[in-house]
Amino acid sequence: MSINLSAGIPDWFADQFSDTLYHVCQQKVSKFRQAFRVVPIVNAEDKALDMLGKLELSLKSGSSPETPETDASTQRRWVDTNPYHQSILYDKDDDLSMLIDPTSDFNTSFASAAARKIDDICLAAFDATVYMGRRKGSSQTWAAAGGSTKYTATSGGRTIAHDCSEGNCNASDTGLTTEKIELVLEYFANNDVDENIPKWFAISPRQATQLFGQEEYVNRDYGDGQPLSTGYIKRGWMGFNWIVSNKITKQTNGDLDGDADVYENWAWVQDGMVLGVASELSTRMSIESTRSYAQRIYAHLNLGAMRLDEDKVIKIECQ
Repeated sequence: MSINLSAGIPDWFADQFSDTLYHVCQQKVSKFRQAFRVVPIVNAEDKALDMLGKLELSLKSGSSPETPETDASTQRRWVDTNPYHQSILYDKDDDLSMLIDPTSDFNTSFASAAARKIDDICLAAFDATVYMGRRKGSSQTWAAAGGSTKYTATSGGRTIAHDCSEGNCNASDTGLTTEKIELVLEYFANNDVDENIPKWFAISPRQATQLFGQEEYVNRDYGDGQPLSTGYIKRGWMGFNWIVSNKITKQTNGDLDGDADVYENWAWVQDGMVLGVASELSTRMSIESTRSYAQRIYAHLNLGAMRLDEDKVIKIECQ
């Protein structure tokens, strides 16, 4: 296809390029975006979300008593966004038709870059500092919220240690086991999490391999699916949607005791994590006269993520 650029970049070409990239982005989706509560942010860099505390009903006694009332307990948290962008120069002597070809390396690379950036932002939000209050007057770290305390049924901790011996766990089983996943479910039950809200579990490729060593995972007596024959992670196993991400890497001396290398895996309930989107991926095209009239392709997005409710998030250490 020949495209005449003597009078500039045609509007139809720029529009078609943007549409093509958008559709490719739908195919190269972020692994984590689907697992977060997505909140649009309009004409602002941040957005406040108010979390309502638990309410209790009081006993109505007698006939026509006074109507009870209570002050609503709320906690305000802020999701901040940041802009991300990139551009490339495309020589006018190159084949521009590939820019509107959804299968081209150009489009898939841009779409994959956007998906990876969203995953980076989401993954970093699990244990990031959260800003609170009317004007971000206070903050809370993951450690201060119990993230640096080992989980037991009574500790209030939010990390299942790699050498955990709580519940049915065996301290010598330092990988991802059925027993550790049982503790995650116990953690959510102790926090009275709504069972109807989707639950997610993000693990490294090493933990995905360890699942294949779990009898309850591969044996059809425990559920449908044949992970050994397909090589795929079993969807919905133990009530979780599973995400396998190579962005979860082994951290040197990263365990709570600071003396063992571990992978930091995460489990959460969908409305416990928020992805704020100020601007979806957008593109611009221009001609650079100082660069032999090459075409500059520019992409931009603006978003951020935040931990909304610690009771719906837990870390699982594994070796």
